[in-house]
This record gives sequence, C-alpha cells and structure tokens, in this order.
Amino acid sequence: AASASALRRLLGGLLMGGAGASEAERPKWTTIHGRHVDVSKFRHPGGNIIELFYGMDSTSAFEQFHGHHKGAWKMLKALPTKEVDPADVPQQPQEHVAEMTRLMTSWRERGLFKPRPVASGIYGLAVVAAIVACIACAPHAPVLSGIGLGSCWAQCGFLQHMGGHREWGVRYSFLLQHFFEGLLKGGSASWWRNRHNKHHAKTNVLGEDGDLRTTPFFAWDPTLAKKVPDWSLKTQAFTFLPALGAYVFVFAFTIRKYAVVKKLWHELALMIAHYAMFYYALQLAGASLGSGLAFYCTGYAWQGIYLGFFFGLSHFAVERVPSTATWLESSMIGTVDWGGSSAFCGYVSGFLNIQIEHHMAPQMPMENLRQIRADCKASAEKLGLPYRELSFAGAVKLMMVGLWRTGRDELQLRSDRRKYSRTQAYMAAASAVVENLKAD
Repeated sequence: AASASALRRLLGGLLMGGAGASEAERPKWTTIHGRHVDVSKFRHPGGNIIELFYGMDSTSAFEQFHGHHKGAWKMLKALPTKEVDPADVPQQPQEHVAEMTRLMTSWRERGLFKPRPVASGIYGLAVVAAIVACIACAPHAPVLSGIGLGSCWAQCGFLQHMGGHREWGVRYSFLLQHFFEGLLKGGSASWWRNRHNKHHAKTNVLGEDGDLRTTPFFAWDPTLAKKVPDWSLKTQAFTFLPALGAYVFVFAFTIRKYAVVKKLWHELALMIAHYAMFYYALQLAGASLGSGLAFYCTGYAWQGIYLGFFFGLSHFAVERVPSTATWLESSMIGTVDWGGSSAFCGYVSGFLNIQIEHHMAPQMPMENLRQIRADCKASAEKLGLPYRELSFAGAVKLMMVGLWRTGRDELQLRSDRRKYSRTQAYMAAASAVVENLKAD
C-alpha cells in the first residue's frame, strides 16, 4: 500500500507538470544538507547538469557525484546562502535524503567504494584478448567474427562505463575510460559522461533523461507515443532490436560532431588512432577490404543491439517520474533489477542487471553492488518504495510487451479520435442540411 502511495504521489507530480518551468522562470538555488545555496553566479565545472536541480533538493545528487571530492566540498562551502520562501520549496520527503546519507556513510565505512583493480584488470584484459582473437578470425568468417567484435565492443562500453563513474579511483578512471571508449571503440568519453550523468541525475524523467529520446521510432509511455507515427507504433515491438543496429551509426555521427564542436582534439586523435589500429591489424591478419568492412560494420551494428537490449531491460518499460523525485524514488521507481544475485548475468550485461543498486550508488565498483542489495531492499520497505527484481525472461517480457501495449493503446486512441471526428463531420453536415431545409 505504501509503494502504491509513493507511485500516486509521483504520478501527481507528473500530471502537475514536473519540471515544466522554463529556464528563465526556474529559481537559481538548490538545497544541499538543508541549506539553500545561491548558484546564480556559479559556473559549474561539470556543465549545465546543475540546472536540473534548480529550485529543489540536490543533497543526494551532490553526495553521489562529489562525495569523494574535497574540492567540491570547498566550493560548496564558499557559495552564499539564499533566503527562500518555504512556499517555493517543492515537497520532497526529507526522510529519503536522510536515508541516502545514512546508506552512503555506511557503505563508505565498509570500504565498498574502494577500487577493485584485480577483478577489473582481469575483466579488461580478457576483453582485449577477445578483440585480438576476433581480428585474427576476420578474414575467414567476417560476419561471425564481427558479431564477436560487437560483443567485445559492448563489453568495452561496460568497462568505460566503470571509468566514467570513477570506479577505478580519481587518478586512473578517466584514463582507462579513454582507452576503452576512445581507442578500442572509437567513441567520445566526454560525450558519454555529459549524457550519462544527466541520465543518473534525472532517471526516467521526460525531457531531462536523454536516454528516453527514442522518438519518432519507439515509445514505452503514452506521452512519447504521441510523437511516434502510426506505422512505427504498429511494428515497434518487432523492429526495436534490429533498429538499434542502425541507430548506432547515427550516434557515430553525433559523437564526432560533439567532439569537433567542443574542440576535444585529444578524443578526435584517439578516434583516428582507433581506425588506424584496426586498419593495420586487419591487414596484418590478411583480411581483404571487403571482409574487413563486413567485419567492422557487423561489429558496430551488433554492439548497438547488445548495449541497447541490456539497457532497455532495466529502464525503458518502467514508470516515468517527475523532475522533483528524490534520488531514492528515481532509483527505485525508474529502474528494475533482473538476475541480481548472478555474477554471470552481471558480467554478460555489464552489471546492467543490478540497476537499482547502481543508481543508488553510481560510483561504487560494479563488483560490489550485489553486497548492498539487502540494504536497498530494506530501505525500500522502510520508506514504502517499490523494489522490483525480475527474472531475465520477466524483464524481456516487460520490455517487449510494454512496447506492443503502448503501440496498441495509442493506435486505439487515434482510431477513436478519427471516428469521433468523422461522426462530428457527419452531424455538422446533417445539421447544415436541416438548416437549409428550414430556410427553404
């Protein structure tokens, strides 16, 4: 009953508009540990992500993103306090903020945020070795080897994900992220961090979580479904996975554009090095131009399917939350777990199967997330929030059936509206005829 109450409160926030205020209207203050901090003249080193927390509590977000950073605490202390009318402060359960602070303190004391270099190193070396093996096999079976390469690139994506969250410590995390994302995958670590940090800041918030920008091709909720054409709604449950393989090439363009616009020359250099490395490695393996292109393009498409599939299992089909949701609410309501007790499922999916715990503590090493499952379950029960863990089959069903039902329901609404419009037109025509008869 308490979980249902929490969901109703969040639904009310969505219906009232959530973060609907424009940039000019939003107050330039945020609350951290009970203090209303004036950020009107503060230039956030991490970009505009701070704007997502204008006019609301950001204690948990600050602790997650900057809890390890002494310099961030010094900056916070130096910022002025702002007097705020209590009527202007949105209702956010303070017990959620206190619970997150308690959990973070406990997990740090237990050493769960310390890097695990041996486990991560073995993982990374295994992926690099598998890439070499795929290149060696490319001349003989380019498509099959390309699928293997795409799986390895997906694993590189999971490894750079760890680096982007600073799981390997402040000194080495970004360096290793550039290695796996830039050199091995040909992507942009900065682009990924800019997008992904906002996903964690506002998980499953429409208009703020960039990972929900799936229109005009797919939609899992009635709001976004209105932006999807009829033909796509009819087929989205069947075309979703193949389309991921094509959409990744669009990402390739946007990533390179981002790097050029932001003048990230070091990342562009890594992209060039990536292409040069694969070109010469394939030549050394004896691959022809045709087999090399088939190998590379197959791998690029397959990594998109692999990554999108596992990400979607934990996010796309669950509830949308309002911008004012607390960190606990967005973590519990905007994600689900599947196969959370399985280390095998963890490594296959890059630990995307333990998303509740990852969203609760995004900078915790992935290998440690299973150790906090009991804590997260207990907090959910204490605060009346849902904690949902599914089987792999159940998660697949939730995602794919969610696509089909959303498409079906929106198409039915459109059909009803068309019928109603036609009926109105017929009645108007009949009324006009009657009026003419009366006039005659």
